Amino acid sequence: MSDDFEKAVLINFNYGGNINPQLKEQAAAYIASIKQSSDCWKLCCERFPATLYPEVKFWCLQTLHEVICACYLQLDEGSRQMIKGALLTWLQRDCTSESPALPPFLRNKLAQAIVAVVKREYPALWPSFFRELVAAAGSGPGLADMFGRIMVAVDEDVISLDIPRSAEETKLSMHLKDSMREQCIAEVAAAWFNLTQLYKASRPELAAFVLASAARYVHWMDIGLVANDRFIPLLGELMDHANPVLRGAATDVLAEVVSKRMEPTAKIALVQQLKVVDACERLSSNLIAAAGANKAAAAAALAVGECGEKAKQGGGAAGGGGAGVSAAALDQDDELLGKYAKLLATLASEVMDALKRVENVVISFNVTGLGVDDDAARDATLAAQAANRLLEALTRAALTAFCSGLDTISMPLVPFMSAYVARLRALTKRGQALPAGAQMHIQAVLEGVAAAARYPADGANEADDGSGGPGLGAAAAAAAGSRARLSDAEMLAAREEQWEVEERRRELLVLLKNAAKLAFPEALNFVAGKLQAVLAAGQAAAAGSSGQLPGSGSGAGSSGASFQDAEIAVTLLYELGEGAPDDALKPGSGGLGQLVLLLLTQGQALPAGQHRLVALAVLETCVRYCRVLQQEQSAIPAVLNLFVGPKGLGHPSPDVATRACYLLSRLVKTLRSNLKPYMDEMLRQLQPYLVVVATQPPPQGPAVGTAREASGKNLAPVTALVDDRLYVFESVGLLLGQEELPAEQQLAALHSLLQPLQRQIEGNLQQAAAEAGAGRGSGSSSSSGCAGLAQLGSGSWAILQAMEAIARLNKGFKWELCTRNRPQLGAAFLQCLEVSLAVPKALPGSKQLRARFIAFLHRMVESLMATVLPYLPAALEALMAREADVTDMTDVLTLLVQLITRFKEALGKLVEVVLPIAVARVHGLLGADWDWSGRLASPAAMAAAGQQSPQQQQQQVAVTLEDAREKGELQRGYYGLLHCVVHNNLAGSLLQASPQVLDSMLTALAKGASTHTDPAVRRVCVQVFVRLLQEWCVANGSELIPGFKSFAVQQLGGQALLGLFGSSSAAAASSNGSCPASQQLGPLDARDAATVALLGEMASALKLLQEKCGDAFSVHLCGQVLPESRLPGELQQQLAYHVRESEAKQLKEFLRELLLSAACASK
Repeated sequence: MSDDFEKAVLINFNYGGNINPQLKEQAAAYIASIKQSSDCWKLCCERFPATLYPEVKFWCLQTLHEVICACYLQLDEGSRQMIKGALLTWLQRDCTSESPALPPFLRNKLAQAIVAVVKREYPALWPSFFRELVAAAGSGPGLADMFGRIMVAVDEDVISLDIPRSAEETKLSMHLKDSMREQCIAEVAAAWFNLTQLYKASRPELAAFVLASAARYVHWMDIGLVANDRFIPLLGELMDHANPVLRGAATDVLAEVVSKRMEPTAKIALVQQLKVVDACERLSSNLIAAAGANKAAAAAALAVGECGEKAKQGGGAAGGGGAGVSAAALDQDDELLGKYAKLLATLASEVMDALKRVENVVISFNVTGLGVDDDAARDATLAAQAANRLLEALTRAALTAFCSGLDTISMPLVPFMSAYVARLRALTKRGQALPAGAQMHIQAVLEGVAAAARYPADGANEADDGSGGPGLGAAAAAAAGSRARLSDAEMLAAREEQWEVEERRRELLVLLKNAAKLAFPEALNFVAGKLQAVLAAGQAAAAGSSGQLPGSGSGAGSSGASFQDAEIAVTLLYELGEGAPDDALKPGSGGLGQLVLLLLTQGQALPAGQHRLVALAVLETCVRYCRVLQQEQSAIPAVLNLFVGPKGLGHPSPDVATRACYLLSRLVKTLRSNLKPYMDEMLRQLQPYLVVVATQPPPQGPAVGTAREASGKNLAPVTALVDDRLYVFESVGLLLGQEELPAEQQLAALHSLLQPLQRQIEGNLQQAAAEAGAGRGSGSSSSSGCAGLAQLGSGSWAILQAMEAIARLNKGFKWELCTRNRPQLGAAFLQCLEVSLAVPKALPGSKQLRARFIAFLHRMVESLMATVLPYLPAALEALMAREADVTDMTDVLTLLVQLITRFKEALGKLVEVVLPIAVARVHGLLGADWDWSGRLASPAAMAAAGQQSPQQQQQQVAVTLEDAREKGELQRGYYGLLHCVVHNNLAGSLLQASPQVLDSMLTALAKGASTHTDPAVRRVCVQVFVRLLQEWCVANGSELIPGFKSFAVQQLGGQALLGLFGSSSAAAASSNGSCPASQQLGPLDARDAATVALLGEMASALKLLQEKCGDAFSVHLCGQVLPESRLPGELQQQLAYHVRESEAKQLKEFLRELLLSAACASK
């Protein structure tokens, strides 16, 4: 059996794929059968010492751990002792010997199994465990290692509350900590000290591991066990140790000691006792030196790597690889630097928090008028003075380290910097004097932000000078062709780096803005110095190399300043504008406005201005400060040249060119009237870009914008096929749509833009139809962005682009201008609408084209108003073609609702024609067996179906979940359309429908009002009924449709009322047996706001029925409805009374009480 057992375990642990799957299944079944035995733990105890296979040993430990966790306390005393004895034997025998050494994964599993026993026996059954463990730890390095592993396992498996635990596990964690405090934590702390002292020279990694386990316990143990005259000097000594891992472990322990929660005066005393503040300045200087060394080492490693790569590409041996600095060494150094920075930040933050709490105590006493005795006041004063001295020294050290420019050092210090700036702002608000040197500190904060927010030198964006691909127009293509394009891998690396930098900048830029709010003049001077320095460097480089092509280099060697310098200077200027004082942008006197003008007018001299990131930053900054251009219009030409030149729309990078299209629209929207003198030249310069955008698809692949883009722009619908380049058409529309322009010039310019787009639509219809027939060009409703564009054929894409371009142009024209003042403009757009009508007719199956046409029609309605009415019948007829499916018809209903809401009675004739068609199409798509209660499309039904097995899902006779959801949306849209018709004075249009259509419509309304699971849908149906009662039942008692009163009494006054209590007979009829019993209707929830609103509508409807139908309704209510409701007789009489005599509000409250009673009875 043993041989078979080992073979089965080895097969089970073989993941190489070279084992027969059937054999592996048999092995797994065999192992599972062994585990099911109640004595399987005996096999584990027997096989662990006997086997030579680590896999078998691991399985034994794993199975023992499972047995201990599942049923250890249910075993008899002898069995428990055997398990515990075996574990301790293996601990002392197998973990002491180093030849052969037990692998780390087995050591960890053994520690986990031992801790599982401790969890169940300590302290009641095994009170001496930790003392025994401490005694064994001194027997050699193997047991010292196991001491650390067991202490780590105790923390992870029992104590730590960072891991989610149940209430019982949390209680056990607290109990174990309390027991350790009382019995053994002092001995454990002494063991940490002794083992670290013992192995710091001979086995520094082991000493570091012991300290790492100690760091887990510091936050809840007595701080005096670590913060004492023995442990603290040892930690200080180890921070200068040659081994970086040991230095890091000592740093972590000190950080835990400092961050331990305690009273503020005790915290200040503790920091003083540690005597590490005096070393902080030395530590910060070491951090700066280490940061410089790391940067140099990284550069050397990069150079060695590049040389090796070139040697490999050239066929020679790389050689000399050992001369470089290994990546592992650099990562290890970075980790250590981060720990140093974390310690420094923790020290400074804790001291500042303690100072704040001491100050708040004194302030609260003063505010409340309570007296403070002399001793308390003296203690608080002394504590505050000591904390101020500590904070001053720590702040200097932290600021020095913060300015290192190394992320590993700077980022851990950001929370302290933010808290420090917040403290200074609070002192300013209270009218207190700032600490000495506060202005210098603010300057250092700004320097640190600028250094930490820079793009890394020699990073992935270093070579990304904008040659990422073709932008817009011939100029961009020429610029891209003059330089080697980045490979796809290089472009991806550059964008990944961009995402990382923008994520890192979030907190840094918030810190910058808070510092600027505290000292805006200092922040402005700092940013001005940065910007002026890079502009001066750019001008000097241009003067020294006048023969060099502009933008031919982006590094410091070619332009005097790197792209990192230029980008961070412009970014700081951009961020400074958020929350800046109002007078900062005033013409003449505003310093920020003057600085912006400097960038706008001399931006051409900006170093690395062609770099993708620099170009993006400049464009964003221009738009943020466009108010300056309103005041200083002389700078407008320079800005316009920037946008339409090779650093904007003509940039080789599609990121910049596309973003420039959007930013130009924002600029034009703000400066619209100020741009009239430049309009002709702008249109001439934009013409090539318009042609490119309209006729050439955007580059494939995900477009990567900036964080500002992600946070500042709304996402378009998934069917919109977003192409942000189309914003350039919106800009042109804003320019042309101004009433002050000469009419002839305006009309001629508009025709010159619209006619090519019309021809593009007409000329591509045949090709798009052919693509649709071949399986391309229809588009998927779930596609978006460039991914959706890639699924379209070229003909379909050209039509989509042309229609959207026309719609964007149209946004700049107000409806009064197109319909009243200059109807020729409206006629030009109507011609485009007439041309576009052919699109849904020729391509009825294309969802993307349908969606674009509907959006196009909406746009035309907004700008052309009633002049589009003659075109609506043809448009709706095309949209309701037989090819339209459920989702298509839902879109049509939504469009009809919006059109009716806009035009009201003017759409009466169209509604008379279209509504019967729409009703027939809806009922045809839903089918005769559709469940009008909406239960199939409810979230509960979908969740229940999702819990079924795939086999059960395949056996469902009803529609799929997605079909049900889509049909449910169509049903809601159908009710919404009827609601819109009757509430816009078009109820008379329903009278023109055939009896069959009316019967279908009223039956659907009745089922919705009585059975739908959503109270909001029921309310809509009831509102339609109420309006029809008011319209069709006239004052003299006659009715426009014979039998409508009787129908309303039976359905609205009967089934809808019964449906409130879940006893409507229509519920069973509507479900057709397709819903399980668990989903049958019950009483509505009277606590739900939607139900309360429904009750209000039902109360009004019942009162209206009583008014319109009189005794007929009363007889039906008392004779049929109330007996069927199964309400007690007394409540039936009260309900009948309220319907006859009470106000609607009182009836509503009574209905609500009935629902609450019914809900309680159902429970």
